[in-house]
Amino acid sequence: MNREEIEKLIEESVQGNRKRRSWVSKDQVRSVLNTLFLIAAAIGLILYFALPENRILGMGIIGGGMILKIIEMFLRFML
Repeated sequence: MNREEIEKLIEESVQGNRKRRSWVSKDQVRSVLNTLFLIAAAIGLILYFALPENRILGMGIIGGGMILKIIEMFLRFML
C-alpha cells in the first residue's frame, strides 16, 4: 500500500464514523412528521364537521398538517 491508499482509507473511515454518530436519523424525523400529519388531519376533519359554524379552525389545522407533510416530502426526495 502506498501513502495515497492509506490516506484514502483513513478518510473513508472518518466519514463512516461521522455518519454513524448522528443522533437522529432522517427516517426517524420523517416518521414523526408523518405521524403528526395524520393526527392533524384527523383532528382537523373532526373539528371541520363537528363545528360547522367555525370551519376555519378545522381548515387551519388541516393546513398546518399539510405543511408538515410538505416538509416530510422534502426530506424524502431532496435530502
